Amino acid sequence: MTELRTNLRILMAKKGVRTMVELEEKTGVSRQVLDRLDKGKSKRLDFETVVKLCNFFECEVGDLLYLSEENGE
Repeated sequence: MTELRTNLRILMAKKGVRTMVELEEKTGVSRQVLDRLDKGKSKRLDFETVVKLCNFFECEVGDLLYLSEENGE
């Protein structure tokens, strides 16, 4: 099964952001949304959220999100 994953932790490390609370404060994206993204538990993703995160990290959508093939089906 293919899943949508994020490079959120990698981008945070590159930007020097240590916590989801700090990321929430700097982006305006709620911690609950960030936690779900980080844990791969999001069911949907708002375009505004993607834009806020890409603007903050100065990256393209493909740097933030990627498709991952899950093994073991």
